[in-house]
Amino acid sequence: MQFALNENTISQCGFVDFIHAGRTAGFKAVEISYRKIQEALRFLPVGKLLDLLDEAGIVILSLNAFEDALLVPPSGLEIMETEARLIGRICELIRCPAVVVPSSRWYPEYGPVPERNEVTALFQERMLRIRHVLSEFNVVPMFEPIHYPEFLVGEAGWINQVLSAPGLDDVPLVVDIHNLFNNGDGPGQLENLSNPIGLVHIDDTLDIRSEERDVAASRTFPGDGIANASEWIRSAGNAGYTGYCSLELFSNSIYRMDPDEAAILCYRKLEAFGMVHTAGSPK
Repeated sequence: MQFALNENTISQCGFVDFIHAGRTAGFKAVEISYRKIQEALRFLPVGKLLDLLDEAGIVILSLNAFEDALLVPPSGLEIMETEARLIGRICELIRCPAVVVPSSRWYPEYGPVPERNEVTALFQERMLRIRHVLSEFNVVPMFEPIHYPEFLVGEAGWINQVLSAPGLDDVPLVVDIHNLFNNGDGPGQLENLSNPIGLVHIDDTLDIRSEERDVAASRTFPGDGIANASEWIRSAGNAGYTGYCSLELFSNSIYRMDPDEAAILCYRKLEAFGMVHTAGSPK
């Protein structure tokens, strides 16, 4: 198994220290935080940033994430497209091939929650707009479905419906174990998704009641929760996925650690999970 490190997992430091921590721990691939890379590029010349990555032997898998773009009201479309163009240019500069576009939140300020068919149409329209802008920079949008009350579109049937629109049928998916475990359809849903898996966010879900789960705070290391992460990884493989599994946690205990020590802990936990997963795989 190939493991990557998401910058959200170790967000207590800046970009340079994050790359150093990843290198120290042994990671060869990372996902970069949109806000952190913006901050870094204010002070760090692009050439030096690329040299840092090359010296560390680390590649960037994605920029994570272009938040809350898919339900933006019509009055915000110009801003959304301007931001998409900025994201595309940043990715072009730092040799990042993809952007994660999560299932959007619905905010009370938007008014009543739309009907499902209206949400579907909005997601399709926004994804097509984002894809068109990012294509100028040879950057791919990857859709990440999230099944929590404040998000819309997070179960397999609806995901397939959204991405059935012309121009979206080859958009890669970011499948996050914790996010999709919450929809109750189980790991087999990965084999029923119509679009290819572009990246797996590997994590697990704490053993708490479903009504108490949180999209961020209820995560734990794969193998330490109730989602049965091994089955999700196996299903992703059955669906044809052979890429990286990127660790995305939002853990206050990790955030309190020294970044290098936190990254080493993450790598060791992933290695241990990988050995157990491999040992439990059918021969």
